[in-house]
Amino acid sequence: MREAPQSKIVSAHGVQLLRRDVRTWNGVTVSVLDMECRPGRAWSEMSPRHNRMAIVLEQIGGRVEPRTKVDQPSQSDWSGPNHIDYVPAGMRAWGYSDNVRRVRGVDFVFDFHALESTLRERVDFQKVQIPRLKFFDDRLFQIGSLLARECCTPGEHSDLYGDSLVAALAVVFLRLGNVQAPEMKQGGLAPWQLRQAKEFMEANLSTGARLRDLAEITRLSQSQFGRAFKASTGFAPHQWQMNRRIDKAKQLLLDGELTLAQIALVTGFSEQSHLTRVFHSIVGISPGSWRRERRS
Repeated sequence: MREAPQSKIVSAHGVQLLRRDVRTWNGVTVSVLDMECRPGRAWSEMSPRHNRMAIVLEQIGGRVEPRTKVDQPSQSDWSGPNHIDYVPAGMRAWGYSDNVRRVRGVDFVFDFHALESTLRERVDFQKVQIPRLKFFDDRLFQIGSLLARECCTPGEHSDLYGDSLVAALAVVFLRLGNVQAPEMKQGGLAPWQLRQAKEFMEANLSTGARLRDLAEITRLSQSQFGRAFKASTGFAPHQWQMNRRIDKAKQLLLDGELTLAQIALVTGFSEQSHLTRVFHSIVGISPGSWRRERRS
């Protein structure tokens, strides 16, 4: 199995990588990096072999900025503490900091040829060869922050959730700077599409459905499917699937033939504690308490 591309710190000066968490959704590799910088100036080369977008989520002290030359400040109209950088494959760039103690960021490695096919979103391949340094877009930042949280705490949500977030992030990035015609309000799924989507998710409760599969069987793009499914059900696909897992867990709890650990595996949770945590967040009490109440 080919190893997914990861963001690397090379030619580092005064930068120590403390922690890296990596996940892949929808073919996009997401890396959350926690770094410590020594006092004064510090830098690291971030020349990527793959198209890469980086979001500075948090910094303590000083300032952080991207540079095309270590000794030459970047030009940007954005001066906020959080910023976004996009560097196309093969371009030389540096991450530079001055008197920053800690930096936390999230990186995204894009394969635009694969994304164009997966998302059915047209890619302007000339446009994605142009770097964008030190800019800000609130939609990208918010989605990126959610993906960073999911990357560091896997198992809280399904793969369907990560797939949906990555699809949204990629579409927002690809449309940056475009003048979009007002979108027509999209209705829900056709009855046959809704039936097939629900049947597929029901059949894959233990392993989890993926957004690309649901889009394929309904003959829609991933973003179209997500919007239409929510219009039809009132829930995002990952929320609907999670609720069905809890419904299935309730049924098995009442049957009384399986242990909590076994029920967790059958319903697609990573372990008993994961089932208990999600069950409590949705139902309001633990699985054991819920079963005792129903049996009393």
